[in-house]
Amino acid sequence: MKRKYTKSALLLIEIQNDYFYKGKMEFEESYEVASIAKRTLDAFRKKRKIVVHIQHISINKNASHFIAGTKGAEIYDEVAPIEGEMIITKNNPNSFIETGLLEYLKSNQIENLTIVGMMNDMSNDPTVRTAKDLGFNVDLIENNKLNKKEKTPQKCF
Repeated sequence: MKRKYTKSALLLIEIQNDYFYKGKMEFEESYEVASIAKRTLDAFRKKRKIVVHIQHISINKNASHFIAGTKGAEIYDEVAPIEGEMIITKNNPNSFIETGLLEYLKSNQIENLTIVGMMNDMSNDPTVRTAKDLGFNVDLIENNKLNKKEKTPQKCF
């Protein structure tokens, strides 16, 4: 029996400058996550697979980070989008709420998602749960699942 070909996409969630040194919300493991994201991104680009960058922009007037037009809100250089890669802007923890993400994935017939993001408990979790509820096959690559011996990311789903 022939195996059905399925299309895959990589979602990079909130890998933005405010999480790094001198950022407004510096995250202790930001460089480790960025390294994992970079290796995963390189693999997807090499195979010419779809890459989607999810960028959080705060809409709260009292926000301390991810403020539109600031360096902190920009996507981190190591994983910055290249021509042809989609950038989805969100204002909620869940990347599917009030964005065009679902429509974009459907229009590209995506069935499998690999997700790497900065904050597992804030943005990755609701996005993964919604993706699973919508019927996507999901591989969440977490920084705490890094195989220390091989220095490669490990899939969690």
